[in-house]
Amino acid sequence: MRVLYAGYRAIDLWRAYCRGARQDSASAMSQSVESFASRAIRILGEVASDEATALGPFFARVLLENSCAALVGRLDPFRILYLSEFQGQPEYEHGKRARSGFSWFGDVMPAEERNSELWNLEQDVSKIGRALFSKHIDHVCWQPAVESMLDFVSAHGSDPLLRDILSLGAETYVKKTKGQSQQLYSTLSKGVHWEFFNSALLFDEATVKSAIRETCLLVAHLGLVSHFNLGVQSI
Repeated sequence: MRVLYAGYRAIDLWRAYCRGARQDSASAMSQSVESFASRAIRILGEVASDEATALGPFFARVLLENSCAALVGRLDPFRILYLSEFQGQPEYEHGKRARSGFSWFGDVMPAEERNSELWNLEQDVSKIGRALFSKHIDHVCWQPAVESMLDFVSAHGSDPLLRDILSLGAETYVKKTKGQSQQLYSTLSKGVHWEFFNSALLFDEATVKSAIRETCLLVAHLGLVSHFNLGVQSI
């Protein structure tokens, strides 16, 4: 729970750093994260009802998506600023899909990245990935953040509760986290969109609670790690 609180606090601190339009969008995401995290965690602490089991995947997926959106806002503020400004324009329509809207595949999960050199004189700027888990964001943001966090934790004792954090590796963190995130997103989406046509596959209480717990831990870890990125601490 200590790591969970620290992670949520790190995400919430982004709101405190923002001003103007950034503060509006940050506040909206912070309120959503807090609201849906509370709903999801409430299910963990109770004997789940049929309604809670049915709604749990939705609560957890919103928590996952909005937490990742908040982290995109910390690492790439222009993306969220653009969305906030665009949605305030008269041209914006609720009933029509905006091609530039926030998307899990594109803003969080990068488009397929070829195994080319990270730094290449021939690379077009439009092809430089800026998704949360892209190779370039990993290199300039996540890897330094993991290293800083490990240095900080190592210098402040060896609390057994922090063993999982100390086992993280800077170069493997995003690859591992990206896989966990995509697996969770896929699982939760099946509960949201109700893709089951075989009753044997329906989510039970244990499955829903496990997915909620994994989601909470994942976004908390992401929030915590992001707070050690020296490049965004003053944003």
